[in-house]
Amino acid sequence: MTPSNRCGRTAVALRPGRGVCRGLSAILPGSMKGILVTIDGPAGGGKSSVARQVAGRLGVVNLNTGAAYRAAALLALREETDLSDAPKLAALASRVSLDPDGASIDGERVPEPDLRTPEVSAAASRVSVDAGLREVLLPVQRAAAEEARERGGAVVEGRDIGTVVLPDAELKVFLSADPEERARRRARQTGREAELDRIREAIQRRDRQDSEREVSPLRPAEDAVVLDTTALSLDEVVSRVLDLAAGQRGVRKL
Repeated sequence: MTPSNRCGRTAVALRPGRGVCRGLSAILPGSMKGILVTIDGPAGGGKSSVARQVAGRLGVVNLNTGAAYRAAALLALREETDLSDAPKLAALASRVSLDPDGASIDGERVPEPDLRTPEVSAAASRVSVDAGLREVLLPVQRAAAEEARERGGAVVEGRDIGTVVLPDAELKVFLSADPEERARRRARQTGREAELDRIREAIQRRDRQDSEREVSPLRPAEDAVVLDTTALSLDEVVSRVLDLAAGQRGVRKL
């Protein structure tokens, strides 16, 4: 899913011969304020890129609930906690907070780069399957989403947002794509094209882990719009989600 030069149906021509994309806050009805849009899907499906652009166009918060798991994982690594020690992980998770601006540990904001290191990513993948830790972080994630709603709304991305975290969200989108395409995207995004085979294997492992876990397995919510992005550009996906957010929600699968 690569960016294109098209803005989709939300393009507005402001000058002769020249089309630009305006913020949707200028054309969406006032009822859009306070909307919660969930975007779920497997690794490499484009959730982060789509969520970021959709939130920007809607003029709402882009909330990544996975930051809470990453913060818990970072804390576990800092304190050299056994990642299989459920009681200790739950205790550490109680020190994590989340708001529309990011994750904090013991009230101190954690810089985004600290949450994105390979070590933290690997640890987050392990701790996120722990039922006790998830139970502690669930109300943290919901509170952050409600705070974002009060600020005007949010696009919330993750893997179980529409099914578990925010089952009453106004709009739920599940992004899927062929595993090979997801591996290529991840390789391009990280500049690791030469490691495509390793990235493909990692994505396949994560798919199995996410879909087979006992707690909150990866799956679309019953009322989610399932969007296969394999052959779509980033702009095309963003445009479709914006159309749905603007009220075109009659079709449940595209």
